[in-house]
Amino acid sequence: MSKKKIIALIITVVLLGLILYKINWSVLIETFKLFDCKKILPVAFLYIVSLYLRGIRWKALFLNDNKYSAYNLAEIFTVGSMLNSFLPARAGDIYRAYYLGHVKQEKKMKVFGSVILERMFDGLTVFLFLMIAVILYCKQQWILNLTYFIGAFFISCMLFSYFIFRFNKIDWVGEKFIGITNKMPEKIAVPIGNFITKMCEYANSFVEGFEVLCSFKYSLITFVLSIIIWLIECYIAYLVFASFNYNLGFSTSLFVISLTSFSSMIPSTSIFLGPYQYAYILALGLYGVSKSATLAISTIHQGILMLVLTVFGGIFLLKFNAVMQDYQKKI
Repeated sequence: MSKKKIIALIITVVLLGLILYKINWSVLIETFKLFDCKKILPVAFLYIVSLYLRGIRWKALFLNDNKYSAYNLAEIFTVGSMLNSFLPARAGDIYRAYYLGHVKQEKKMKVFGSVILERMFDGLTVFLFLMIAVILYCKQQWILNLTYFIGAFFISCMLFSYFIFRFNKIDWVGEKFIGITNKMPEKIAVPIGNFITKMCEYANSFVEGFEVLCSFKYSLITFVLSIIIWLIECYIAYLVFASFNYNLGFSTSLFVISLTSFSSMIPSTSIFLGPYQYAYILALGLYGVSKSATLAISTIHQGILMLVLTVFGGIFLLKFNAVMQDYQKKI
């Protein structure tokens, strides 16, 4: 077992221990009984809509390139999200770059760059929601500190990405390193120089995925779509609360979505088991909801979303495998 898997397993076990410590099982069971199954369909429908909007947003990140279909990009995103849920190291994001690079004969690193930029827009949007929620509804010190950290991190990443694309110095840096290696013996200098040249090519391709940052129009479209997508996610959370007869208000969903989305960055085993539930408990704890009741609510919430991802992601993955086989036969 690799070190990353061991760390993820330890984190999962520790968080599950904290979650299950002094759980009131009778409250947990009674909360499950409160769930209104009629809410499953609207929650699932809204989540599917958000997945399609992510396809539209991804097309905007490609400057509305006509060779991409928003529906197809939404399918690819769904498969990637499903794989991210079950596989370690964000394997789904790598799959998105690999598959789209193959079928569209696009630079895979450019696609991967667009995926990373997409994550940055997500982070900025969720930070905005968390900041609004903190300013209007909660000023506890730990969540204020968390908000400052998240904001500084994602704003810095976005600015860094913009300057890297706007003032691309990758080739210049590569030439400097090659100049240094040329002073070495030829047997060493040649392979190192080739390696540096190749890395520069990959880096330039990756940075091409940030090209939308130089278009105010499509950057704005991407940001607006990000807001809409995450508002839908918040409304889904609101519906889940209502399905348990909890009238918590929309502000609660802002905290839940903000904390659970950032919890996915924490290493864990499949389906973000541990971090997701613990973030949910922290969020609803601000409103006095018991840990036992929150565990039931978070389980249903995550369960519905995972069901949608698994069903549609599995169908699309089978479709993509067939496409890849046909593509390989042609070449």
